Amino acid sequence: MSGDKPEDNKDAITTPEQKPAVINVPEPSANKKVNKPADKPPVKHVVKQKSGGNVLGLLALLIALAALVLAGWMYQQDQLLAAQKQNANADFDSELRALSTSQSEFKALIGAQREALSQLRSDVGTRLDALTMRSQNLEVTVESLATVDRQDWLLAEAEYLLRLANQRAQLSHDARSAAQLLGSADEILRDLDEPALLPVRAELAREIGALQNSAERDVEGSYLALQALASEVEKLRIYKAPSYVPIPVQVEESAWQQRLQGGLTAAWEKLRSYIRIDHHQDNFRAQLAPEQEAVLRASLQLMFEQAQLALLANQPVLYERALEKAAAWLNRYYQLDEKRDALLAQINTLAEVQVDAELADISGSLRMLKEYLKSNRWQKEARQ
Repeated sequence: MSGDKPEDNKDAITTPEQKPAVINVPEPSANKKVNKPADKPPVKHVVKQKSGGNVLGLLALLIALAALVLAGWMYQQDQLLAAQKQNANADFDSELRALSTSQSEFKALIGAQREALSQLRSDVGTRLDALTMRSQNLEVTVESLATVDRQDWLLAEAEYLLRLANQRAQLSHDARSAAQLLGSADEILRDLDEPALLPVRAELAREIGALQNSAERDVEGSYLALQALASEVEKLRIYKAPSYVPIPVQVEESAWQQRLQGGLTAAWEKLRSYIRIDHHQDNFRAQLAPEQEAVLRASLQLMFEQAQLALLANQPVLYERALEKAAAWLNRYYQLDEKRDALLAQINTLAEVQVDAELADISGSLRMLKEYLKSNRWQKEARQ
């Protein structure tokens, strides 16, 4: 090696300079063999050569150890790099898979949005078609209304009144209201002054005359009278304890005998003032306790309400039965009440009301008016 050569040259140079020390050594004796100094190398030179070899070996060993450590460090670095590379690859693969999943979900979401958008477009198209159709119908309706004159409006009003009269007659059996509605329709047809409507007016006159016989029955008045009877029940009492005011007795000053006689007389008069005897033709027997009076009063009110419903539903049997039961309860439980006779008189008056009155058929005028409107509409369309 180039680093070892200067040391060898130094040793070779220093060795000749030590020869004077060897020359000064005393000469050996004659019996001893004298060797020439050139045949035996100097001791110090040999030592120097051995120490130089040890240094070279040690240096070579250090270099080998350094190379081994360097090789181990490089191997370790290679392993770390391989592990990091493997971890990076694994992370990259997981991220790639997650990205692929997200991409698939995003594609599915985009597909769903496209489907929703297409459905929305179809719905909007359908609504636009419906709006277009509705606008066309409105235009046709407006055009038809533009051609409608005052006569058409009056005929429509008369038809409505006839329909309402038939409903009143069939549902509520109110002949008076039905007759009034028929009269209003006849006035409208009279104002039109149309010869073709004369058969309709003739039928209206016949129906109004038929309803006059049944118009005497006042359904609303009878209903309100029954309601008043139900409210009067609250004032009835089964039994009321009598209350009497004693008559004051004046005591005059006199002798003791007269005072004693007057005291006895005053005591007797005071005792008589607390006792009152009423004579009734019928024997009264209380069959309900005063605490049950509220139940009896509620039952009477229900009887009157049942009569109201029977009157509206045109049920004469149920109507008469409810009134008879209410009158029987009044005669049985309220014999001591002074208002009982007035209530019984009102019940007898309401019992004479004719509930099952049959109303005449008034649908002929409505049917004839519909036929006239149909023929009139057909004629207008034919002229157009």
